Amino acid sequence: MSAKSSKKRPKIRLFDDFSSNSPSEVDLDPFEDNDGDYGSDTNYEPQNIEETGASSSSEEIFSIRPRRIISGGPVASSDSSKSDISIRSSDSDQDDRTIENAEPISESVDDLPSLLISQHDNDIDSEPVQNRIRSPVPEEIPWLHSTEEIPDFEFDVESYGVQFDVTSQTSIEQIFDHVFPKELLEYLVQCTNNYGTALCQSNKPSTRYSRSQNFRNTTTVEMKKFLGLSLLHGHIRTPKQQKLFTYDDPLYYHPVFSYTMSSRRYEQILRCICCSELDAKGAEKINKFVDLLTLNFRKIYKPDKELSLDESLLLYRGRLHFRQYIKSKKARYGIKFYVLATADGYVLNIIMYSGKDENTQLRGVTKLERLVMRLMRPFLLKGHHLFMDNYYNSVTLSQKLFDLKTHTNGTLRVNRKDNPKEVVDRKLKKGDHVWVRKNKVYVSKWVDKRPVIMLTTREHPRIIETTNRFGKIVKKPIEVATYNKYMSGVDRSDQMISYYSSPRKTIRWYKKVLFHLLDTAVWNSYYLYKKFVLKNPKYELSSYREELIKKLIDLKENCKGKDLVLDLKKHNSRKHNNPQKNIFADQERKFWGHWPKRQPAPENSKKKYSFLMCKMCSKNKKRVETSYRCIGCPGLPPLCPECFQDYHQILEQQEQ
Repeated sequence: MSAKSSKKRPKIRLFDDFSSNSPSEVDLDPFEDNDGDYGSDTNYEPQNIEETGASSSSEEIFSIRPRRIISGGPVASSDSSKSDISIRSSDSDQDDRTIENAEPISESVDDLPSLLISQHDNDIDSEPVQNRIRSPVPEEIPWLHSTEEIPDFEFDVESYGVQFDVTSQTSIEQIFDHVFPKELLEYLVQCTNNYGTALCQSNKPSTRYSRSQNFRNTTTVEMKKFLGLSLLHGHIRTPKQQKLFTYDDPLYYHPVFSYTMSSRRYEQILRCICCSELDAKGAEKINKFVDLLTLNFRKIYKPDKELSLDESLLLYRGRLHFRQYIKSKKARYGIKFYVLATADGYVLNIIMYSGKDENTQLRGVTKLERLVMRLMRPFLLKGHHLFMDNYYNSVTLSQKLFDLKTHTNGTLRVNRKDNPKEVVDRKLKKGDHVWVRKNKVYVSKWVDKRPVIMLTTREHPRIIETTNRFGKIVKKPIEVATYNKYMSGVDRSDQMISYYSSPRKTIRWYKKVLFHLLDTAVWNSYYLYKKFVLKNPKYELSSYREELIKKLIDLKENCKGKDLVLDLKKHNSRKHNNPQKNIFADQERKFWGHWPKRQPAPENSKKKYSFLMCKMCSKNKKRVETSYRCIGCPGLPPLCPECFQDYHQILEQQEQ
């Protein structure tokens, strides 16, 4: 092997290492798409990066083509040195120093292998640079310090309100039937029956008395009772769900649960409840139900001019690939929803975050812009005013919404693209207020306890006097005062729903979302009943929920707790196998306090209970031993459970 060929090998290897610079060696933006606080924000612009040293566009990083390095001359590329893209990252600095200190690869291109040369022949253009046609650079609209008249988009005030007939005599059940319609309930019943039937037909092993062996199809009446008990579960806290149906534990005995439905039936419906097709996977298990429910929310109620957009987080710590972490939320971990609501809390539209969007991004439209447009689609071109926080807001989005006759107002992040540098980077003292304008979009900065950057198309930025929550008159920008007044709609609904939350811990995440949507429907119906039927601002949510639960589980009016205890209408399989007459049917209840009780055995006995001959069976010449005594009769006569009722009926006839 010649010395000349041995010298070429390290040089060729070095050329390969330099020319195969992959995008993984470039420092990508850590907040480009982490689905956390910044989410899929392609408008995020990192700070403290020199314009000539790095490029924030991932498309430019992946569009770099390898170039030939020839010592003693310029680098061959497809364009002039001015238009050539230069990427220098912290990982590639060492490679650049290695190339500078290395020996010349070759004095001419002919010394390189033909394979390496053929890979870069297409990069060299024979056409001169001066003769190339370049696309014109769009002129940038400057930021101005002058005001311009803000158009007042016409809003149809007459369409605002409930879209069905409401009077002072409208009942709670009628309002809820409009919010959660019968068609949606029938769809839920149909999906549940299909799932229960498919579960029974599966070949999974089960125990002898397993609830998955046989499933009795449910009905709309039974589903209403199930949903009513689930809502009541949000009022009553127990360590285990089965405690709600207990007969033995006096601490957790609630007769209304056993009176309405048996424990085994409730658990069977809870196991089989479903709101999608059997072949649905992932987010498809709940998305159709969400769309149907929110469509009905918008159908029965037309909102006022001001709308609020924010995210909500449902607590869920199970294994789920689109589970989110939001540090500012109380739950921190869970399922994220993008919610559009009125300024006072009525929920209009919901989109559940189900992972990274795999669809190709439209040209000039970011993911957040598509999200906002999708939520606002039914309300565009109608003159609404949308309030958003800095997670969604941008100058480009506000201009697009303005073109669709929708005003915007909200906070703005410092590192958004197209932000006016003269306002964002300007240092102000406490109380100072500056603003600039581009077209119809105003960006302002105001310092209170900390700098606040606002974006608005609704008002001209100026300082006004307003009253804070403590009743003190303070000075603040009008865009800040308006934002504080109308932005809390989603937070208001989350707060009210959290007081009586129906979802419980489960490994099937879509069931938790389903019960969360049920709570949202109850909140919306309470909102309409309080505002348009009672017109009483002091009416409480707990009172509304209690009356609604009574209607759902079909409780009689003026029904008391002792009536449920005395009534033996309990859904117990053992009771159905041995039907007994109600010994308390008589209104006088002469034998109140006569209960069977087991007699314990003496201390020296090996038995647990003391057994004696049944008094009634002895008269019938039967030898039956029993451990039960009637604690209401004198002498505590031993009576077996089968003879207990007959014995007291004979006593009643003797008294007559």
